[in-house]
Amino acid sequence: MQLSLILGVVALIFLVATVLVVLEDRRAARRAAQRRQARLASLGEVDPLAAQRLHLDR
Repeated sequence: MQLSLILGVVALIFLVATVLVVLEDRRAARRAAQRRQARLASLGEVDPLAAQRLHLDR
């Protein structure tokens, strides 16, 4: 009984830690993209990755 309870708590802690790491990684990637766009805009350049995000309507 106690062993299963401890293992459940440990699994829950690992799950919460994994979710937090994934969310922080996405947030950091979004911030990096915004900084890249701001840097390119200040130079008057176009985002070179913008073409990859464009989709043609067929």
